[in-house]
Amino acid sequence: YVPELGKRIGELDRNKPTAVYCGSGYRASIATSILKCQGFNDLWNVPGSWEAWKKAKLPVEGADGE
Repeated sequence: YVPELGKRIGELDRNKPTAVYCGSGYRASIATSILKCQGFNDLWNVPGSWEAWKKAKLPVEGADGE
């Protein structure tokens, strides 16, 4: 959620690869720009966003790490 990103950026590890997605890709582009400005380097703005990720059966992890 882009409005929360600034408040919660400290919860993310700048040294880990980070996939960014949303429903359509627009907000993911904004979030990727914000993260780049905050020192994140290994960012992936997922083409096709969340729907494409699920359709490709790529790994999904819940908020609790499972």
